[in-house]
Amino acid sequence: MDHLLQPVFPTHFAVIAGWLDSPATTLRWAGPGVPFPLPADAFAAALALPARPGWALLDADGTCVGFGQYWRTTPGSTHLGRIIVSPQVRGRGLGRILMTALCAEAVRHTDAVQLTLKVYRDNLAAVALYRELGFVDIEDASTPELLFMARRTG
Repeated sequence: MDHLLQPVFPTHFAVIAGWLDSPATTLRWAGPGVPFPLPADAFAAALALPARPGWALLDADGTCVGFGQYWRTTPGSTHLGRIIVSPQVRGRGLGRILMTALCAEAVRHTDAVQLTLKVYRDNLAAVALYRELGFVDIEDASTPELLFMARRTG
């Protein structure tokens, strides 16, 4: 199945917000400060678009099945965040497709020589995927709950 990563559009906001089906899920995937429920008309402001470009992963039918953002944190370093795959299609390898495409976009559009991300330590599938994609644990920047990871882009 072919997938396409494209800039997120307002037509995707309600779909993505719908994946955040509880206050706990919203905190886990979108972070502190993002309201639950996340109204579609508040999506762009809550996720700081366009300062933190959002990207939608679409399937062959044009259905939004994934989302992620990136933003420059320091010169040469770009952070990936709010990486989420639709709960209806998890476990089908879409996280890898999303991450591969999102990393490429982040490098293409920023001066990144390093990509970083944070992941919940108990999200074992994501931690394993990120390690397979070349991200390494940075324990001194991590917390007991969140693992900070980085990858050189070169």
